[in-house]
Amino acid sequence: MVNGVDTDTQELVELLRDRVKGPIETSLDVCAHCGICADSCHLYVGTGDVDQIPSARAQQLERVYKRYYTKLGQIAPRLVGAQDLNEEVLDRLQRMAYQCTLCRRCALYCPFGIDNASMVAVIRSLLADAGRVPAGLEEHTNNAYETGNTLAITDEQFMDRVEWFEEELQDAVDDDEATIPLDKEGARVLFVPTPIQIMRFPSVIISAAKIFYAAGEDWTMSTRRFDATNFGLFSGEEEKRDEMSQRLVDEMERLGAEVLLLSECGHSYWSMKYAAETWLGKPFPFEVKNIVELISEYISEGRIKVDPSVNKKLVTYHDPCNLSRKGGLLEQPRACLEAACEEFVEMTPSGAEAWCCGGGGGVIAIPEYDEVRLNAGKPKADQMRESGAEVVATACDNCKLQLIELAEHYGVDVSVGGVTDLVADALIMDEKEE
Repeated sequence: MVNGVDTDTQELVELLRDRVKGPIETSLDVCAHCGICADSCHLYVGTGDVDQIPSARAQQLERVYKRYYTKLGQIAPRLVGAQDLNEEVLDRLQRMAYQCTLCRRCALYCPFGIDNASMVAVIRSLLADAGRVPAGLEEHTNNAYETGNTLAITDEQFMDRVEWFEEELQDAVDDDEATIPLDKEGARVLFVPTPIQIMRFPSVIISAAKIFYAAGEDWTMSTRRFDATNFGLFSGEEEKRDEMSQRLVDEMERLGAEVLLLSECGHSYWSMKYAAETWLGKPFPFEVKNIVELISEYISEGRIKVDPSVNKKLVTYHDPCNLSRKGGLLEQPRACLEAACEEFVEMTPSGAEAWCCGGGGGVIAIPEYDEVRLNAGKPKADQMRESGAEVVATACDNCKLQLIELAEHYGVDVSVGGVTDLVADALIMDEKEE
């Protein structure tokens, strides 16, 4: 015991002091608990749980902080609403933090511009240090840290899948010489997919290869690093988060590529594009792009041609939070869809203000939160239905999984697909010379 606090709790309290500083401490001071953020949060709107109002998360963190780091909190905790960091409070923080999808929609509507997701990240890091990462999320994180990918795909399994992808590519482009290059040094583009694409959504990789073939791109994939995801970001384990980022940096340097091209995965783009340089403390000597970003460049530059009559169904687009609101990729996926589809319609609201689907932030990897996750997705399910679209396109694996479940759960008659697939389907391939 130290000053009446057990040793384990004391360690967490010391970490709290280290992490609640700068913008986080200011945000806790500034938050007026006005609740304006409530109606912007899909979790609160979908579940009605007041614990999921973004300001409630900030208030709970503030109560614990006050207890240990303000005079009144130490002397008269009840007077200022301060609370001990006990098991009950840790349980509440765990539900609050790991059910949040880190979508940052609340920040758009906060009159003070408070970034609640940053506070949730602090809470998750404390919970990770307390050994309170939910089991499913921890399994994915440990798989990636220990084996190099979240699904623990072996090298043999990966090579078997690539061989099949290559056969599919050759059939698609009618060229027996078409290849999926591996570990090609000096290639302009290193394309990094996700494990779930390798095993469940293989069309994304095959479609990307088809588009690269049509564009004449100089590209490669890696046999060492074929997981773009970073579940350390979700679990709150900063050491693992940084290591997963560093592995991609090391592979870019090994192969000498100019562009790190991340597949249809929202958080991998945001983390590598906007956060990893800060985490690792150094600028990257290469560009970071998302696949839809590069495809839109191909279309605008005339490097690929598409026939929209191939995709006749009415298509709408779900904005992955990490790509759109947090990543700024608003026009690029729409340019792809408008070029490759006969009819495109927006959901309302869309773009930066789009509703989160409810599956991000690692929530979809936590089975005990499934009911909450589906309830939180109701605003998005309503959007899909009201759009009248037959196809909902997106550019993120987590979003695809969640949208597929939402459509089934709420009886929305739509199919869910990827932007890359729709463009690949519409490709006009040049005739080969005899």
